[in-house]
Amino acid sequence: MKKILLFLALLFISGCTSFGRGVAEAILNKDNTEDHRQCDIIGEKINGINDYFQQNKIVKVMMIHGVGSHTPGYATRIRENLAKSLDLTVFSKRAKDITLLNPDDGKTEIGNLQVIRMQNEERTKDLIFYELTWSNITSKQKKILDYDTSGKYAYKRAPFNHSMKKFLNDTVPDPMIYLIDKDNLILNASKQASCWMLGHNWNQLKDNQKQVCRVSSYNQLKDLSNENIIYITHSLGSRILMDSMTDIVNEIAQADVHQNRDAELIINELKNKNITVFMLANQLPILQIGRKSPAVTNQISSYCKKKGKNYHNRVFKQVDIVAFSDPNDLLSYDIPQSFVDSYIDSRMCPSLTNVNINIAEEISAFGLSVVNPVASHTEYDNDERVIEMISQGTRHLKEDKVLNKKCRFIELDD
Repeated sequence: MKKILLFLALLFISGCTSFGRGVAEAILNKDNTEDHRQCDIIGEKINGINDYFQQNKIVKVMMIHGVGSHTPGYATRIRENLAKSLDLTVFSKRAKDITLLNPDDGKTEIGNLQVIRMQNEERTKDLIFYELTWSNITSKQKKILDYDTSGKYAYKRAPFNHSMKKFLNDTVPDPMIYLIDKDNLILNASKQASCWMLGHNWNQLKDNQKQVCRVSSYNQLKDLSNENIIYITHSLGSRILMDSMTDIVNEIAQADVHQNRDAELIINELKNKNITVFMLANQLPILQIGRKSPAVTNQISSYCKKKGKNYHNRVFKQVDIVAFSDPNDLLSYDIPQSFVDSYIDSRMCPSLTNVNINIAEEISAFGLSVVNPVASHTEYDNDERVIEMISQGTRHLKEDKVLNKKCRFIELDD
C-alpha cells in the first residue's frame, strides 16, 4: 500500500506519465532489504543529550530553523523523536508560548518561542525544549514573489517544475535577507530566545507572554556557565547561531572584569564549559562569502591547547560543531578544517565533526540514479541515525546498536 501511494504521489507531482511510470517501476522493483545509504562520522567523539543528563538531570535544547516558511510547532517531529530515543514519556500539558519583541524598539514582533518540558517516568531526566520561529520576519518581504507562483504562471510550468519553483522562491531569499538585515531582526530574535532560555527556569516562564527579555548579559552568562546547553540548527540557522556566539565571544573579550569579582568568576567558569551544536543541512561555508572574518582566527592551538600562550584568554573550553550534510542536498555543505581555522573565532575553541550522510533514498530510473533534493534537505529530523547521534552522542558508538551498524566513525587526531 505504501508503494502504491508513493507511486501515485510521484505520478501526480511529475505531470508526466512516462516519467511517473519509470520512477514507479524503480520503486516497486527496488530491493529494500538492506540500507546502503552513506553515513560517515569524521572528527572527534561527541556528547549527546544523554551524556549531559549524566552531569545534571536538566538539559536545555534550543532549535533554530533555517530557510523557508515555518510556523510554531515545526520542531514537533524532531522533539518527539528525541523524546522516544531518550525514553522521555512525560510531557508538559501546555507549551509556554512567548511572542518575541525587538529589544531596540520594544514593540516590533520578531518571532515566537515555544517551550516544552519532557521528562522520564522517574523524573530523573528533565529536557526543556525551546523552539525558535523567526520566519515571520522574512515572509512579508518574500510576498513580492507571490505572483510568480500564482495561477497566472502556474499553468505554464510542468507540475513538478512548479513545485520546485515554489520551494526555491520560499527558500532562496532568506539568506539574502539575513545578510543585508540592517536592523538585525533575525539575529535579535535568536538573542532574545537565548535570553529567555538562559535567564529563566521552567517555573519562571509564564504562558502567552509578549515582551522583551531584559535579563542582563551578566546573568545570562552566569546561567550559561552552570547549565547544560545544546543547540540544534537547520540550514541558515547555523549561520544565525554562530553569529550570536561570536557576539558573546566579543562581549566577553571586551569586558573589564577586574573590578567585578563575580563577573570574573563566571567568565572563568565559562572557560571550562563544553557546548555542543548540531547543524543539520549546514550552510556555514556559502553564507560566509562576502563577510568579514571574526576578530581572532587561525589561532586555535594558541587559545585552546593548555600550553598555548593565549590559553587563559579562551572563552569556552570547547564548542563541538557537528555538521550534518547530505551530498545530494543542494543547499548544504561539508565544513573543511581550513574553514574552521579561518572563519570561526579561535577564542571559541571550535572542534569540528563532519557527518556525511544520505538522508533520502537513491533510486534508479531509466538507467540513472535519482535522489529527491528537497527530501535530502528537509528530512534530517526524521532520520534514525541523526536522532541517535543527537540523543546518544558517539562516545559509546561500539555499544550503540543503531550507529555501530549503520555508520562508520573516523577519528581525527592532532
